[in-house]
Amino acid sequence: MKNRSPEGQRSRQATIAYRFDGPVAIIGAGVTGASWAALFAAHGRHVLLHDKDPERSASGIERARKHIRFLLGHAMADPYQVEAGVHALRSCATLPEAVEEAAFIQEAVFESYEVKRAVFEAVDQYAPRHALIATSSSGLSISRIQTATRYPDRCLAGHPYNPPHLIPLIEIAPGTRTAPEAVEAARRFYESIGKAPVVLKRDVPGYLANRMSAALWREAINLVLDGVASVADVDRAIHLGPGLRWAVMGPHLLYHLGGGKGGIRYHIEHLRAAKEAMWHDMADWKTIPSATAEVLEQGLPGPTEFVELAQERDEKLVRVIKALRRSEGS
Repeated sequence: MKNRSPEGQRSRQATIAYRFDGPVAIIGAGVTGASWAALFAAHGRHVLLHDKDPERSASGIERARKHIRFLLGHAMADPYQVEAGVHALRSCATLPEAVEEAAFIQEAVFESYEVKRAVFEAVDQYAPRHALIATSSSGLSISRIQTATRYPDRCLAGHPYNPPHLIPLIEIAPGTRTAPEAVEAARRFYESIGKAPVVLKRDVPGYLANRMSAALWREAINLVLDGVASVADVDRAIHLGPGLRWAVMGPHLLYHLGGGKGGIRYHIEHLRAAKEAMWHDMADWKTIPSATAEVLEQGLPGPTEFVELAQERDEKLVRVIKALRRSEGS
């Protein structure tokens, strides 16, 4: 195990060249970690997966291989790259073993500041100075996480949308002490494995997509609790309405088109009163009402259907992604 002295590294901090010619280490072998492992391996990367629970490490490898078979079966991966990646995919018993030669580290552990800060501190101690460290957090502040390290300049958020091996989006968020060069290097690296990066200008809770999703979900919950519509009809209204449009364009561009020749300016001027009336009538609570889980559970499938639902989701996602790729000529 290698424990690199910080003194000699600090003198070289200003001239760090981030490079990705080594393995990718994934810390955490749960749902997100296994999905990450599948994506990296499917692109021919040498993947080292570590989890403090040996059984979870083993099951993470098996889930990753299952995801890879899914990608191959749907022509979503290059067989030659997959062969190289699967051959090199393995679990590591210790964190130092996983990261000591890594070129990129993707953390995917429990969503807790205490847990993530401890992992970042340990990874920072053993990883090569040129390796980037990215958190998969869905909303925790990377600015707070990176203070646990000696080299916060190489730490950032690389938030995927579930499941990472299918959804193209990756949100890259810098902390207050992240180097601009690290953000640009991360962007290039994620693009090399087929991700579509968006780069935040600063660190905010929830990043972009989860903030907007949370705003929508609050109103979706409120419509159910307020007796306006059923759980099923609220979901149906989204996935057969706005969801279809959002799959091809974002809200600003869609409303720009909705304004006709006048564009977004006309849209705002024409619908300002209607939009503001809706906002005044919408929920603005900051804590989830106590009865929410019980009410929503009554309108949702039970746990026994989770596997089938996940399979249905992934099959539909593949068809949408392929259609978008064809339309974009990629």
